[in-house]
Amino acid sequence: MQSQPRPSGRTRMRVITNSFAVTRVPTVVLFQYDVISPTLKPDNPRRRSEIIDKMQLTNANIFPRRGMYDGKNIFYTIGYKVENMTIPVQLNKSDKTPYIVRLTNTTYIDSKCAFQPLTFFPSRFIDVHAYHYSTLNDMVSSNGRAYRQGGDQNQAAINALQLIVRQAANMRHGFPLQAKSFFTKDGAKELGGGLQAWRGYFQSVRPVLGRLLVNVDVTHSAVVKAGPLLDVAMEFCNFRDIRDLAALPTDPNPQRWLKLQRFLKGVLIKPGSQFAKWSKGRPIRALIPNAGGYEFHVNGQPTTVRQYFQQKYNFALRYSTVFGIQIGKDAVFPAEVCTITPGQLYKKKLSEDQTKSFVSLAVQKPHQRLGSIESAVSGDRQLLDYQQSDFLATAGMVISTRPLEVEGHVLTPPQVLFGGRQASPINNGAWNVMGRQFLTPKKIDKLMVLVCVDPSERQAVEYFTKALVGNLTKLGSYAGGAPYFHIANLQNMRKTLEEVHKMQPGFVLVILPASAAIPRRYIKFWSSVISGIPTQCVRKGKYDSGKGLDQYCNNVALKMHAKYGGINSVVYAPIMDKLMGTMIIGCDVSHPAPGVNNRPSFASMVASVDRFASYWTSAIELQKPRQEIIEAIGPMFQTLLNAFVAFPENQGRCPHTVIVYRDGVSEGEYETVAAAEYDQIKRVLQSKEITRNTKVVFIIVTKRHHTRFFPERGAGDRSGNCPPGFVVEDQIVHSAIPDYYLLSHSGIIGTSRPSHYIVLRNDAQMTQQQLQELSFNLCHSYAAATRSVSIPTPVYYADLLCGHADYHFSPDEVANLDDDSSTNTSNQDFNLEQWQTVFKRGRSQKSLYFL
Repeated sequence: MQSQPRPSGRTRMRVITNSFAVTRVPTVVLFQYDVISPTLKPDNPRRRSEIIDKMQLTNANIFPRRGMYDGKNIFYTIGYKVENMTIPVQLNKSDKTPYIVRLTNTTYIDSKCAFQPLTFFPSRFIDVHAYHYSTLNDMVSSNGRAYRQGGDQNQAAINALQLIVRQAANMRHGFPLQAKSFFTKDGAKELGGGLQAWRGYFQSVRPVLGRLLVNVDVTHSAVVKAGPLLDVAMEFCNFRDIRDLAALPTDPNPQRWLKLQRFLKGVLIKPGSQFAKWSKGRPIRALIPNAGGYEFHVNGQPTTVRQYFQQKYNFALRYSTVFGIQIGKDAVFPAEVCTITPGQLYKKKLSEDQTKSFVSLAVQKPHQRLGSIESAVSGDRQLLDYQQSDFLATAGMVISTRPLEVEGHVLTPPQVLFGGRQASPINNGAWNVMGRQFLTPKKIDKLMVLVCVDPSERQAVEYFTKALVGNLTKLGSYAGGAPYFHIANLQNMRKTLEEVHKMQPGFVLVILPASAAIPRRYIKFWSSVISGIPTQCVRKGKYDSGKGLDQYCNNVALKMHAKYGGINSVVYAPIMDKLMGTMIIGCDVSHPAPGVNNRPSFASMVASVDRFASYWTSAIELQKPRQEIIEAIGPMFQTLLNAFVAFPENQGRCPHTVIVYRDGVSEGEYETVAAAEYDQIKRVLQSKEITRNTKVVFIIVTKRHHTRFFPERGAGDRSGNCPPGFVVEDQIVHSAIPDYYLLSHSGIIGTSRPSHYIVLRNDAQMTQQQLQELSFNLCHSYAAATRSVSIPTPVYYADLLCGHADYHFSPDEVANLDDDSSTNTSNQDFNLEQWQTVFKRGRSQKSLYFL
């Protein structure tokens, strides 16, 4: 559509979103029940769903219409009420004892999604028009009363709506009933190693200003390949001969056997129907070497799996020396009789090659992504079941099949100033350093090149180094003199780094092989903790001569100069004139991998100390695993505040405004995190007379959402995305909290994701326009890039700092600390002091060493 200028210099732009309006909310009462089944473990949602389905089928007089179940502890009946009762459920005729389900009536949710205490009803079937409903109106109204006063209750109402929307599609495609996404094998792509990539669809009901929306997005997941277990195991191990699989448990290299065990543990399998009458797959508990020879007792007599299958099933195992699988406590099946059930999401780490293949499937141009979403909502196949779902029909809920159109506007980009205050033109979010010099150059002296690749690469390394030094010289950041080359011993990196330390270089450029995680860890530990000498690692394949080498050298030069303490450039726009005396902070918390409870979470803060947000200081602390609130944010902020006051430009003055950008917070944690962290910052400021009038602005920044914007063809940038600076501040935003969506970077491949900014505290009373322009400008100040990034620079730096914090531990220290914590099963058992003692002896560096 045509853009029209606004008086402010912004331009309007209409776009299509991936949100669909709820045109009619449920017109019946939903009755909620707690579901308790003491004979079933709560970690088996598939089996629980089977039990609830069977309960309804065999008791049609009690359940005249199918209810909704979340796969855990909540069950809803739609339009009728069931008394508290205990119901025995027998899944199979062979079950010796039935499952016992207890339904306890707790609350009801009326047709306007008001969450009410349960009261007496004269009839099982309710005339909803006899009641007054107002809570939904509160949830979507601008006063936000329901948001502020009834958080838990309203979340329960939204959860019920989520189930109404998702349940039919999730059941049809075989995914957990409470899952936000389901996936289909149509168009699946092979990833190798027993995995496939499947495309799926995400759905979420969101109350926004004045309406309810259903957000629909395309998503992707790695899936364990279905089919014969032996075939998948052979593919994972890259074997062609079954004898290699049989010999794997006794292989001199135990890692391959361990990797197969980790890959298959928890995968759902089903034996052939002649061996077990299972309706659903069951998880692999362990792998058993030489399954045919595995001994156990039947009626007190010893036998083997091979003998048992021959005698009981008249089945001769073909591959009896190959591994078997343990199911439950003691059941063992040979791998050759087992099949992996379809549709199992793989949540472990992919290999580098698998990641590349996965990304190639996940990338979709904006018009392709929108087409996939519209097809799922209103296409012939009706993947989302909006027109066919009996849950939606019974509840009387209607969802529009047309995606919502909204209007936003495009912000004017700032200027990026280099040496001599020379501005570099910004084109579609990118600029060039060619012909420019760094704003405040700091000349790199005594450059050492640590060569960790094969000697045959020496010529390519020298060619790259010469080109890099040339670029540094042009940019004004090289002191002159030939760099010194030192050959590393990859088998003894500790000795190599001791040799480097004795030479006292000013900067170390490290040339690494394509895969060198352990050497890189030693190098970064040495740089961050032992020596304080900045390093820059480049990998083989990145520095080869050819097209793009000059641009790559410039990018490396940007990082090196920033790490050495120089200032590459600054961002200028009229809003920056108001930042004199303003401190801008980025905060983040990173957690260990899922399921890991014996490693800490890292909490980081990065803060500007000058008016152009070009000088930065940082603080980082360890805390218990999975803890989202930054527990030590008060002392960390005090450290940053001291650095601000000490910076010469500020002449001992404290900031008049502190703007905090907080990353990594989910929607359900907004108020909890803001209250805890904002309050600690305020307490620090109010503890001194000179800072009591300092204002705090606290903003959540997140990219973990599924809102997308699609311009009409020809109206977007070269990739078909909205241009950098596109912002939406109404129509799809929160009803109670000021927020906006800002797309600050250019789309290179795929569909760009805007960042969502939620302004939870605004003591300084900054306008939405000021906050939007400031956020957009800060996306242009990232020192290691010549294009705008997706989130403000301080948040980006805080995220990088969390990632770099792991390098404060040497590989040996990590192994020792892991061993000491290996028996821990929960956060409460975690010994944080052990990690903190090792961490705090690390050297503190003032430059952006984490880039």
